[in-house]
Amino acid sequence: MNMVQIIVMIVAGIVAFVAMNKQKQGAAWGQPVAIICAIIAIVAALWSTVSNLSGSGAKKAQEREVEFQKIQTRKLGQYIAQNHAGAKVIIINDPFNDGTRPNPMLEGLKDGLGSAVTIVAEVAPAVPKMENAEGPEGEMMEPMETWYTARAMDDILKGANADYDMVITCIGLPAGGLARLKGKKVAIAGGSVYEYGPAIQGKMIVAAVTYKPDAEYDDKPVPSNMEEAFNKRYLLVTPENLAEVATKYGELFKKR
Repeated sequence: MNMVQIIVMIVAGIVAFVAMNKQKQGAAWGQPVAIICAIIAIVAALWSTVSNLSGSGAKKAQEREVEFQKIQTRKLGQYIAQNHAGAKVIIINDPFNDGTRPNPMLEGLKDGLGSAVTIVAEVAPAVPKMENAEGPEGEMMEPMETWYTARAMDDILKGANADYDMVITCIGLPAGGLARLKGKKVAIAGGSVYEYGPAIQGKMIVAAVTYKPDAEYDDKPVPSNMEEAFNKRYLLVTPENLAEVATKYGELFKKR
């Protein structure tokens, strides 16, 4: 709500209050003026709501979410750059992004990685074509777990025909996927870490970003400090801090 809207609502409220008092004292104009001012105050409030939902407010919310996505993966990229410099990386990317629209997670990841690692390939599982399919949010689209399988992941990694020692996935791992990556290091850019505690402890998964159970969601601007912004929503789980995270957020991990 901007200052003009606030002033309009305050003035309308004051005038309505005065008019109602005058009406009680017998002034015939009191009630109509009070009603008009009440309507003005309501319109100002609705103006703010509509603006937030369909105008500048919606645009700001979208920009805020895009920036948080970049921060989510930038932090991961920086950790890998600092702790696994020289790695040869394959990135498993969003299969629904064909490169014609922004990809904030990939952008943030590459920004964080910098030149410390070599990206040897970027791959994505093939989305099955279905008649009358409406896309990733359409009712006709098959659930991702039915086609992003361990075998499909294995196929796209082999299809990259590249020498690599680390996989960074922006879409998580399919069921049974970790077993197909023996001998490789793995980093997960988002999603659940529920069953990955042992793999993180064993240093096969070198880092994973997940959402904090007590994440803060609000309409405030994204903090300019990256650490502060990241800590509002995310956790970076690594072999070094696994015990600490599991103690504080035990619900994140599968009980053994």
